Amino acid sequence: MNVFRRARGTAIGLGVTTALLFGGVGAAVPASADIGSCAIAGNSAAGIIGQLQVLNINNCNDAQNVVVTFASGAAQTVPVFNGAGTVATANWTPNQIGVANLALQGFDGSITGTLASSNVQRTPTSTTISAPNTAQIGVPTQITVTVQSQSPSGYQPTGTVIVRDGNGATITTMGLTPGTGTGQSFAYWRWTPPAAGTYIFQATYSGDTNAVASTSPVDVISATSSGNTISLAAPGTMTQGVPVVLTATVIPWNVQGSVGFTLNGQPISASVPLINGVATFTWTPTIVGNVTLGANYMTNGGRSGSTSDPVTIVAGPASVDVITLTQPGFGAWAPNGVYTLGNGTSFTFQATTLSGAAVVLKNTGPCTNIGLTLTIPVGSGTCSLIATSAGAGGYAAVSQGYTVNMVPGQQTATLAAPNSGRFSVGRTVRLQNPSQGRTNAGQTVSWRVTAGGSRCRITYPSNGAVNVQLRRAGQCTVVASARAVSGQWAAFRLQRTYTAR
Repeated sequence: MNVFRRARGTAIGLGVTTALLFGGVGAAVPASADIGSCAIAGNSAAGIIGQLQVLNINNCNDAQNVVVTFASGAAQTVPVFNGAGTVATANWTPNQIGVANLALQGFDGSITGTLASSNVQRTPTSTTISAPNTAQIGVPTQITVTVQSQSPSGYQPTGTVIVRDGNGATITTMGLTPGTGTGQSFAYWRWTPPAAGTYIFQATYSGDTNAVASTSPVDVISATSSGNTISLAAPGTMTQGVPVVLTATVIPWNVQGSVGFTLNGQPISASVPLINGVATFTWTPTIVGNVTLGANYMTNGGRSGSTSDPVTIVAGPASVDVITLTQPGFGAWAPNGVYTLGNGTSFTFQATTLSGAAVVLKNTGPCTNIGLTLTIPVGSGTCSLIATSAGAGGYAAVSQGYTVNMVPGQQTATLAAPNSGRFSVGRTVRLQNPSQGRTNAGQTVSWRVTAGGSRCRITYPSNGAVNVQLRRAGQCTVVASARAVSGQWAAFRLQRTYTAR
């Protein structure tokens, strides 16, 4: 039975039923004679801009359109379609927010009063930011921000998005462009990683008249020299027979696993464990020409990745590295040189190489060293030092030797005696405080007058100090001394001359 037949005959006044839509209430008003007693009801998807809702048109004799009038004065006209049984439908997609009043229009053009109303709301949105998991240092990488209306809304959000870094600092602000997808808009920019590391981005959509603001989850990008999850660092040019250090870096840094290094696809190393995301391997090229070095990793969780770099290996013989070993306050030591150092001394060498490689210092004999710090113990004998460089960057490894002859050290003592100078006649000058009187070798210091004995005299107060009394005008020379320790410490001697006036 078609309930939308055209009504003919005299007009009959009919009441209109109350309809509920989105929580709004449709008022009962007189209908036109052509339409009959009608009601409008919507589905649960109604109430959001851009979201399709199906309106059910019930108990109507003749209806052509649903007329939607907004509070702003804008209007929509929605065709009515015959449905099964006695129900017709209209597919209404709100294109404005605010209160919308719904009425029916008959085929004769007559329009009912408001049969239902709806308060159309802004559509919720979701914002996402997407980029490759890894990016190459110095190479522009596209990062895209997408703002999506709540499905099934077809509204395409407008406005701007702000992209911030992991510290909340603004990186860029961009306007949205309508996308090809339903209810979707986007913006993008090309970001260039300045250095290796992990970068965090988050996008915030500002919202507009019809769409609610939203913030994306964070997106993490790892920048490496290769743009892969693994990068390989090696000199672009190598020399046959000269060792080089190959370094593979895997992201993230806390991954657990191992790395294998390859030459033209063939293994040149065993599995090297990753430590804080880094694996190193020292390799000596044995061939000449253009080759491909590679590194591949496998994590304990089953992840894997690989990278490769082309390098050139040139023929030897290689230049031999040169080590410069410098003693502070003395100067550079010559290879195979012989040096004499006193017992009980210690100092730290400064070491450089032409290759830039680190210097390793080893010794045999009574001397000891920690790194580049050399200590000469108390005693006698000879120490043999060897400084070694592994070479790099076209320089071959080298070792240089040095000989150290140990001699008795120079004893020192802290004493109160002032420097030589002039004092008044009758003055008592303090030579040694009670707490003093022994050298660094533990020897007792003794004082005596060596010149001008008639003009001065050594005195020993009961508190343990040592003084000199300047009794008459003229010069007086006093000497402090301590005995040598055979084969270990030279004798100690300190002289002062005081002139009394």
